[in-house]
Amino acid sequence: MSLSLLPNNHTVLMISDEFLSIYAVTARSARLVETVPWEAEDFEANVAGIIAKDCGRKSVLILNDMVEQHYRKERVIRTGVGFADRTALLRRKLNVAFSGFPIRAAYPLKEKMPKTDKQPAADIYIFAAVAGTDQFTKTMNATRSSLASVSGLCLLPVESSDMIGALSAKLVKKDKAKAEARWSIFMGQHRNGSLRQVVTKNGELALTRMSPISNVEENAEIWAQDLHQEFKATMSYLSRLGYEEHDGLDVVVIATHAAGEILTGLLDGAYDLHVMTVMEVAQALGLSIGRQDSLHYADPLHVAWVGRKRRLILSMKAPIIDDVSRPRRMAAAVMAALVLGGGFQGYQFIQKAASVSEIGSEISQREKQKAQLDVGYEREIRRLNDVGFDARRVQSAIAVNAALEAQNIKVLNVINGMGKALGKNLRIDSLNIERPKISSVEKFIDGMGKKAPPLFEARMRMTYPATANVDAGNKEVRDLRDRLEIALPDHKVRVTKFLKDYEYTEGLVVEAGDLEKENIQQDFVAEILVQGPPQSSEKVIKQ
Repeated sequence: MSLSLLPNNHTVLMISDEFLSIYAVTARSARLVETVPWEAEDFEANVAGIIAKDCGRKSVLILNDMVEQHYRKERVIRTGVGFADRTALLRRKLNVAFSGFPIRAAYPLKEKMPKTDKQPAADIYIFAAVAGTDQFTKTMNATRSSLASVSGLCLLPVESSDMIGALSAKLVKKDKAKAEARWSIFMGQHRNGSLRQVVTKNGELALTRMSPISNVEENAEIWAQDLHQEFKATMSYLSRLGYEEHDGLDVVVIATHAAGEILTGLLDGAYDLHVMTVMEVAQALGLSIGRQDSLHYADPLHVAWVGRKRRLILSMKAPIIDDVSRPRRMAAAVMAALVLGGGFQGYQFIQKAASVSEIGSEISQREKQKAQLDVGYEREIRRLNDVGFDARRVQSAIAVNAALEAQNIKVLNVINGMGKALGKNLRIDSLNIERPKISSVEKFIDGMGKKAPPLFEARMRMTYPATANVDAGNKEVRDLRDRLEIALPDHKVRVTKFLKDYEYTEGLVVEAGDLEKENIQQDFVAEILVQGPPQSSEKVIKQ
């Protein structure tokens, strides 16, 4: 959870895939100032002007409501790990989980994993990340140009999870005969036409989905059918997350009264259904969202709820946010220096500060461009993979071949022999080829015996599941060794590790489902060493 306090009055920039919505938010109300499409001419200059003039250059809170948001559930060991080590472990796991995303953060859940015979006690975290998209870059550039500071960046599903809990509590209090449910689903269409669903379990985010649906104002019946289909898809997800009927489920849908009547006839199940207009929900939560022309759009609710918070549940971290806020902070420091020191020294200081700020902004811009190029590169790699071209494998093969050629190791025939020995049913997890490391004593002994060292050593590693039969696996390894000796007659082949010498492999990533049902397995690892012919004899491996 973020420890910094948010100001009472600020500007909320809600980022969607289609446009940027600009809201003026106070402790009492939230007002939509303007909606600006991303392809609008002079986008950054126009948005900067709105922030500076229409919103009074108040501190900016960025609320991300885009489709591309990434979440995963992770455990972090609690017992036997100091606070500093646990913080470093958390940061390292977050970097590994979302290494390709410049904007990421983590927050702990109330859920804990107790210590058992098989695993230590652990805290449960939600890891979240978003890409450095063009929309985000435009938003930050406009904010920088407006000279407004940035109070935070957050994700709508995370920050609205406690709103859903508060609304469920209000509805239960209204109907005293019903007990509070463990699960809640909040469904509301946003102005961009997409249906945002936020699912909570015990008041904390469990699932979020966003999908396009039809316009209720054009055809309420089709709209209700679309929402019904999306609801059924969400329920299928809940069953995988461990939902059972006796847990209790509250379903809140934002809709007009006419569409709500149609929807009520479609949604008939073992849950408490509440179909309400946006004004009715705002009144139940004590939010002021002003007059709304469309009663089925849920955007103002999220903005008003998040905008009046003093602390965020999860403040997303990104270097560009600090870069945008730094000039404003430096300007304040410069003004203080001028007041205290005055005169020529103050003038020199402001010149230096401006220069440093400009250099820092340029560095930030370069880093941002690199991050965008990295994201684009990863996107192209995935696109090639989708059409059956493994670009990473080709790049790796070229790099490996170049490295081996540099050491005069030509092993294409050797690899071909290994492939024949493996056949169609066996595969290896890794193949490490390098020149053998020979000590001075070994060189002297080999020289006395006129024995040349091998040209290379290749280590083949294979992993077998914990449920594999050890004897059968060891026989399979021996048979592979025999076939390798036939395929590579001038090479020395021996087994350096059988299955009985298993290694411990822990699965660190758990993305969804009940973590208590996840088992940590022990895999068996076998290894075969293939030593090339002596360096004086290269007839087998020459091309």
